Amino acid sequence: MKTMFAVVVACVLAVAVPVYAQEAPKPEPKPEKIDVTGTWDMTVESPQGAMEVVATLKQEGEKLTGTQASQMGEVALEGSVVGNEIKYTINIDAGGQQMTIVFAGKVEGDTMAGIFEFGGMGTASWTAKRRK
Repeated sequence: MKTMFAVVVACVLAVAVPVYAQEAPKPEPKPEKIDVTGTWDMTVESPQGAMEVVATLKQEGEKLTGTQASQMGEVALEGSVVGNEIKYTINIDAGGQQMTIVFAGKVEGDTMAGIFEFGGMGTASWTAKRRK
């Protein structure tokens, strides 16, 4: 009987030891921290054609502030960066009427791209590259 018990214990240990010897699962890699602070050269595809824009951005946590300048002038912007998604708004004077334009896109390293909506009258695309 003692021999049989010893054989059973040996078999259980033989099966259990490899289970405990396995590597612990590796933690998921943390996503790269995105910080869009800096100057960005943008191309905005407007209904009137491509327009060059310079965005000067400041990110504090998820809060985004800055300015956007083009041949139409310079305007303040406010928005957020959550993960790799950026979203901000600007308000412009369009012939005496105020218009809110919403930019939304994704950040990938030193580039961004997305869609903007101009005052509920349609959408168009934009791209940006960080100035070095």
